[in-house]
Amino acid sequence: MENVVQLTPTAILAERPFTHPAHIPNDLATLRYMAQQLCLTLQNPHMIAELPQTILHSKPGQSGWFQRQVLAHPAHFQSHSLFHIVGFFGQSRSQVNIDLAQDFDLTLLAEIPQHDGLSSYCTMQLKDGNFANLVLFIDEQSQMHWSRSEAHAKAVYELSPGFYHSVRIYNGRLPQGIHHSDALTLHKARYFDYDESPMWRGVRTLA
Repeated sequence: MENVVQLTPTAILAERPFTHPAHIPNDLATLRYMAQQLCLTLQNPHMIAELPQTILHSKPGQSGWFQRQVLAHPAHFQSHSLFHIVGFFGQSRSQVNIDLAQDFDLTLLAEIPQHDGLSSYCTMQLKDGNFANLVLFIDEQSQMHWSRSEAHAKAVYELSPGFYHSVRIYNGRLPQGIHHSDALTLHKARYFDYDESPMWRGVRTLA
């Protein structure tokens, strides 16, 4: 991989703390929690329709939403047990452009219906104010199709540099279906540092 720094499972880059392997257990726990919440939604017959839909969850006393679940193909969860996942964690800039954030969001959401193998796209606000994403696919081909899409490329190379200092993106699996969120595993972490020009990239194969 050209211009991509290869990291071992335990390598530490002091100058890039967002890549520290200590983040991995917490990020994994967050993704498992998001999968568990998605499972709870899918188990509620009053919330699920056959058509794609977006469900927003709010905390008591909180304005706005803290968790969004875009159910692109709800039927996938009845016909598939193995899902390939992408997890996203971004470290946003303190002075962010709200219009840019909305453009970033709408660019990705608008393309979801074009991907038949994309099952769901979940977003959750974290305690530090940043957001995490969990995207589920029915196979690796669908995941690759998403990663090579025009919308995804725009998000990575045009919108993200103005909104994030850095991001962590994971590849993993949910091997036993949505009802077994604790079985979710991660096998690769990719890192992007937008504060450096040209953009710094790293990849870590997880043990």
